[in-house]
Amino acid sequence: MINNVFKWTDEVRDNEVDLQGVVNNANYFIYMAHARHKHLKELGIDFSELHAEGYNLLLFQTNMTFKDSLKSGDTFIVTSQLEAQGRIRLKIIQEVIRETDQRVMTTAEHIGTCVSIKTGRPKFPEILQKILSV
Repeated sequence: MINNVFKWTDEVRDNEVDLQGVVNNANYFIYMAHARHKHLKELGIDFSELHAEGYNLLLFQTNMTFKDSLKSGDTFIVTSQLEAQGRIRLKIIQEVIRETDQRVMTTAEHIGTCVSIKTGRPKFPEILQKILSV
């Protein structure tokens, strides 16, 4: 189930473009965060429910590579794919792709974990263990 690539499509809004006429780099992180949340929701993981159950999902490392720039009005696809990284870490691999020519704009690898609110220590809840097969 986690080997499937999730895809989310959106359009660049004028307020996301900087003085140079391209999407400001911070917005790519926002696009990816939104796609990650939608991906997790599709897998049955809801951030607010997880928090209510005593867990917080968090990222502790991100490596992004910018290859090209989106412009106002461009439609784009954000992909998201999960991989287990041992028993308490997960990797999320993402790309932002311009829809018109399928050119990759940005790639990223995010490393995260889930922390028990009660203990402050990494711990995957049962649903995440099942999805990641750990």
